[in-house]
Amino acid sequence: MGTKEETLSMARQPWITIRGKEGVVYREHPVRKNGRRPDRYIAIRYRSGQGKRTLEALGWASEGWTAEKAVALLRELKENIRLGRRPQSLREKRAMAEAARLEEERAAGLARLRRITFGELAELYRAWAKEHRVSHSTIDQALDLHILPVLGHRAAADITPADVEALRQNVAAKRPLSGRNKHNPDATLAPQTVLHILKTVREVYNFALETPSPHDASLMLFSGANPAVLKRRGRGVRIPRSDARRLRILNDAEIAALLSYRSRRAACEELHDMILLSLDCGPRAGELVHLLRESCDPESGAIRIYKGSRANPGTKGGASRLVFAGQLFPEALVMLRRRLAAPGRGPYLFPGPDGRARDVNGLSRAMRRIMEKLGFNDGVDDPRNLVVWHTLRHTFATRMLEAGVDIYTLKELLGHASVTTTEIYLHLCDRAKREQAQARIALARQAGTLSF
Repeated sequence: MGTKEETLSMARQPWITIRGKEGVVYREHPVRKNGRRPDRYIAIRYRSGQGKRTLEALGWASEGWTAEKAVALLRELKENIRLGRRPQSLREKRAMAEAARLEEERAAGLARLRRITFGELAELYRAWAKEHRVSHSTIDQALDLHILPVLGHRAAADITPADVEALRQNVAAKRPLSGRNKHNPDATLAPQTVLHILKTVREVYNFALETPSPHDASLMLFSGANPAVLKRRGRGVRIPRSDARRLRILNDAEIAALLSYRSRRAACEELHDMILLSLDCGPRAGELVHLLRESCDPESGAIRIYKGSRANPGTKGGASRLVFAGQLFPEALVMLRRRLAAPGRGPYLFPGPDGRARDVNGLSRAMRRIMEKLGFNDGVDDPRNLVVWHTLRHTFATRMLEAGVDIYTLKELLGHASVTTTEIYLHLCDRAKREQAQARIALARQAGTLSF
């Protein structure tokens, strides 16, 4: 408008009515020109619907306001007041125009979001998962190999449960590209793999339903029903039925043979120690290869396993936890102290050859070689009965139950998010051994020789 002095000078000037334009008034700027004439600040005067005298400023002549425009606006407002229509003031007219503009922008935003492809949503989800999900690499694999080639080009709003069901059937018929069945011409992807792929589709939609659009925070990236809702019965996407649980555990003779096994490989001693600690404490393979020396206490045997950190990405559900070496195998504590006393090749308790974290898949390959030598898997047809690295964790869990540890304590030791997951081991343990252990504990408590 001008300087503070100019503004005060204008405020002191009276409003001048334009001749022949009743209700249209103006003030002149003390300095600024509009062409050869002083710039005029135009306003209108009228009585509101309640009979109150009202003055509303329109703007400067240099901004396009003219007496003719002011007269037309004044007539419109007076007519609306007479007929009881809206708007009945310039402020209301401007508010209605702004609301209409916002609604138009919102409609345009909705139209833009209705055209967004599943592939675009998937890339936004991928970026989010990389920062927030430990399993982001498996999400990448599911998207790139199975989902995006089929759904990536489709508008997300156009995909239906029937399309996701068709994806399920397509994926279920694929051959595995890796794993023990990759050379089997009759093999198809495991039901659990198919289920993971379908869950990834579902998670992309759930993410979009909860994430605001970058163009309008009041709009989510996707609105509507998630077409990838999984159901066990009825309409919708059918959950692949499977029971991939491994129920195999090692008996005493097998444990003795496994711990006695030696090969000519240079890493044999390292592998023996990793097997021993797995049988004694039950860490997952991913947790084991990322155990830090600094997280181990040689005095008490305490080992801290952290959930989902960059130092330990193998930890899944549950929370960070504390386990103790020497619970089932006293020699595990001796081994832990020996390793911590020796100079380390890096920060890890079981470092790879270069001092960095080992490849977790290397443990599975090593166990397959050992099983070929010991023959534990000879003649086994059902893959669920094979001895694999995870069998060590199963064996630890059942041995702890047989030793009298209650299910809730075992849940914490295993790092399970729910005790339901832990309850499977109740069906695997030797009930007679468990009852004997519990009886010994009860007697010790009565005698006062056992404290907690």
